[in-house]
Amino acid sequence: MKFRALGIVVCATALAACNPVTSKDAETARADLIVHSTDFAVLPCTERSLPGACVHVLAGGKRVIFGAPAGMTLDMTRASLRNTDAVMLLSLRGEDIEGLDEMRNAAWRAGRESSLPVAGPSGTGEFLGLLNRAYEVSDALIYVEDRPAGGFDAALLALLPGDGEQVATVFDTGDLRISKFETGTDRAFYVVDYADHTALIAGCGIQLPDSVTDGIDLVLDCESNWPTADPVFVFRDGVVN
Repeated sequence: MKFRALGIVVCATALAACNPVTSKDAETARADLIVHSTDFAVLPCTERSLPGACVHVLAGGKRVIFGAPAGMTLDMTRASLRNTDAVMLLSLRGEDIEGLDEMRNAAWRAGRESSLPVAGPSGTGEFLGLLNRAYEVSDALIYVEDRPAGGFDAALLALLPGDGEQVATVFDTGDLRISKFETGTDRAFYVVDYADHTALIAGCGIQLPDSVTDGIDLVLDCESNWPTADPVFVFRDGVVN
C-alpha cells in the first residue's frame, strides 16, 4: 500500500517511535497500541496474507472496516466482531466480498445486538439481499440452537444510504463522516473525515483522479504493498507533531 502523508501525525513502519509492537498475534498487537476514542487510526485487519484489501479505521469511538476479503475475521476478537459499526466494500468482486458472510455470521455469534450496516458500489443492496436470503435456514437453526444475544434480526446485513449514487455520504455520526465515491466501474473509494483530518481509502484496480487527493492527509491505495502491515495514526489526540 502506498502512503502519502501530508502534514499529519503518523506512526508508520518504525513502530518503535510510537508504541513498540512485537507480538505475532495481530489483535494483541493492535490492543497494545492503546487507540483512544478521540484518535483517528488505521489498523491492518490481520498480519496474514489475504486475497484482498482490508483495514480497520478507528475514529470517534467507532470501528469501520474497509474491504471484506476471505479470512478477514480470523484475527478479530469477539469484542471487535461485536462492536464493528459498519463495513465499506471496495468492490463487488470476489476478492473484496468473500469475507462478508464470515463477518456477518461471526459478529452475530459474538453477540452483536443489531444488523451490520454495509455500504459499497452500486449493486451492493441487491448483493446484501441475496446473501441474507442465502443464510435464512442457517440463521433459523443457529437462533434455535445457540440463541445469539442480538436475536434473529441481528444476523442481517443492512444497507447504508447511497446505493446507486456516484457520490454519497454513507456514514455520519456528527464527528465522523464517511463519503463514498464511484468511478463508473464496480469499485468505490472512500474519504473519511474526523477531527479536521481526512483519509482516503481505495482498493486495487481503481484509478484515482489527481484532484481527489488535494487536501487529504493520508491516502491509502493499492499502488504498492496493500494492505498496510503497520498501524497508522492520522490523528492522535494529545500528540503534538
